[in-house]
Amino acid sequence: MKIQRLFAIAMILFVTVIAGATQAGNIVVIVNPSSGLTEATASDISSVFMGKSSTIGSERVAPIDQSADAQPRIDFSDKILGRTVKKVTDYWAKRVFSGKGEPPTELANDAKVIAHVAETPGAIGYVSAGSLTDAVKALTVDGKKEW
Repeated sequence: MKIQRLFAIAMILFVTVIAGATQAGNIVVIVNPSSGLTEATASDISSVFMGKSSTIGSERVAPIDQSADAQPRIDFSDKILGRTVKKVTDYWAKRVFSGKGEPPTELANDAKVIAHVAETPGAIGYVSAGSLTDAVKALTVDGKKEW
């Protein structure tokens, strides 16, 4: 009986560790350092990334996405846009087909997004929290720096 109990406890610990290791990471929404933006709502950011707006407040912004299989994109789509990457790409396919816009520019990874946002006034993107550098400015979104 003790061996079964120990085995059950070991399995619970194993599953807990594995689940924790595969959980989504935190992301940070970033803008060019010259931007006057310091904060935004998730709704504002969602509107920009879904092509419904090109401004946050009075500032014009250009969204930068990551590749569809990148973990930061998966996290951003879930946490900020409130939908899966597949639903977002399906949405954009319909908009493009009907001539109602173009999806955000896609870059391959955090480093490329940081470099582009750092060099491009008006650019807005997102990266893994651990990738954040001083080259860009992190926005506070709905009162949080990390999502």
